[in-house]
Amino acid sequence: MPATVHGEISADRSSIILLATGHDYEVAQAAKLVQTLTPLIKPTDPPGALRMPASWPAVVQLATTFTPHWRPGPALTAWAAEQVQARMAGAAELTVATPPGLIPRSYQREGAAMIRATGSALLFDEPGTGKTVTTILGLVERAAAGQPVLPVIVVCPAAVIDSWVEHVATWAPRWRATAWRGSPQQRRRKIGTADVYVASYDTVRRDAKVVDTRKEGSALFAIGARTVVSDEVHKTKNNTSEQSKAVRRLAGKATNFIGLSGTPITHHPADLWPALQCLEPGAWPSRERWIDRYCLSVSGDYGTTVLGLNPQSESEFRTTLLGRHRRVAKADVLSELPPKVYSVRTVDLPDEWRKVYDSMEADMLAQLPDGEELSVMGVLAQLTRLAQLASAAADVEVTTEVVEENGLLMEKTHTKVHLKAPSWKVDALLEVMAERPDQQVVVFAPSRQLMVLAGNAAKKAGYRVGYVMGGQTAAERTEMVNAFQLGELDLICVTTGAGGVGLTLTAARTAVFLQRPYSLVEAMQSEDRLHRIGAEVHESIEIIDVVARKTIDSRVRTILKERAGQLSDLVQDARIVAELLGGAGVRDLRKKVAV
Repeated sequence: MPATVHGEISADRSSIILLATGHDYEVAQAAKLVQTLTPLIKPTDPPGALRMPASWPAVVQLATTFTPHWRPGPALTAWAAEQVQARMAGAAELTVATPPGLIPRSYQREGAAMIRATGSALLFDEPGTGKTVTTILGLVERAAAGQPVLPVIVVCPAAVIDSWVEHVATWAPRWRATAWRGSPQQRRRKIGTADVYVASYDTVRRDAKVVDTRKEGSALFAIGARTVVSDEVHKTKNNTSEQSKAVRRLAGKATNFIGLSGTPITHHPADLWPALQCLEPGAWPSRERWIDRYCLSVSGDYGTTVLGLNPQSESEFRTTLLGRHRRVAKADVLSELPPKVYSVRTVDLPDEWRKVYDSMEADMLAQLPDGEELSVMGVLAQLTRLAQLASAAADVEVTTEVVEENGLLMEKTHTKVHLKAPSWKVDALLEVMAERPDQQVVVFAPSRQLMVLAGNAAKKAGYRVGYVMGGQTAAERTEMVNAFQLGELDLICVTTGAGGVGLTLTAARTAVFLQRPYSLVEAMQSEDRLHRIGAEVHESIEIIDVVARKTIDSRVRTILKERAGQLSDLVQDARIVAELLGGAGVRDLRKKVAV
């Protein structure tokens, strides 16, 4: 008979104490099973039992692992019941009146109630549903309930800093919000001047290096934040990156954590672990332990590959997040939004550039029409070069330098590709615009060079053109977006890296993708710059992909579909993978199954 495992919560409610009873070999087996749980386990002092941080996930894992031989004590049972009650709080009515003229949507009130009840949550609502408002309302509600909330640090992409400041001023006018930017001295002078500090991920990486507030790189810790909000929390997915570590350090010192993302993972479920650690550090201290318990993975020569959630433990994992996460789809809550209509326009490469492309694809060496040879090093560089040559003609610039590596002098070659006219994809864009006279259009691509080509060609054709690309100031970017929204521009050229978040481009009903990025986040969120609150004035939102025949464009679409499958499984919404890039809708899939 297996050992009986007894658990009780400590007097200060910070730890769960475990004790196993039974034969020695049964107790030893129970001790091994405890090590499969995700919280860190330590012996008690004096020895004789085990101790782990108290958390709802720990209770769920203990019950799943040791039932029917799990015996929680009365205090732990009462604590767990309180957790369930808070996490199941269904009241969506707000206790704090919103400013005059501002009426949140019902699902925003529900999200605010979740934050009010638990203090920490993951909002995976689709882009364009108003997660910022939901978060602000929830924190205002929690503060009104007497819970510590202020000061708040919001970590977000630099492009949406001003938007966050404006939203706080609008929806929580009693709170002072400031943009945390400027020189290091200017940033430090802001400490203590606001209730909400809004900082970019890059700035947080610099200002949350160390916890000691006396040292350089610790300015954000001097604020003493009770709440950390990570907008576009998927930007912390790389657990070894400095910006991910900085956000986790801040969250570890805070009482509340809110993580926001319409695309919480970009490759596989392991991307979610940094957000989980921010949400509840004591429950998820180790990425490896989380993967071992909840993911299907295979070991290879270059490390472990995560295939997806483990079906055998998936139900337990979802229970650990009870009341602390949700997913709202626009199709369910914004019925007034117009449908997306997808189409693909296929273009052919001119014969001379077809030969260049085929040569490069065959051996990653391209014999350009002028006779120069282009050498492409590295997988990413190879894919980038292929995408470039699938879009337009190009000049090549080859330079060499002598570098020292391991004590040896070696010649290193650097290759730059400069796109130029003609661009068969830009020609397709101009055809789209000519077919839609008096309509505004947004054009997307990862390539800045391609966006400049498109803009120049559109200007020559008589169109008014604006840009949203890297290197712009926040003021320049805002000016361009406002001009577009006011109808002062016919075309706005947006790189997916710079314009994937923080933009509202609802003046347009047509988006043209001259290239799709490899990033699922950028691919999905770019579309939602048009398809969001404010697009109700259009009958439909048209998404047109310009695809070069027999090129890497088709492979990119396949990769995006595969990544969408992982996200679809995680948030349990089959529509994500079914409808991505204009795939069959859910109803169509059901019809096929029925047939």
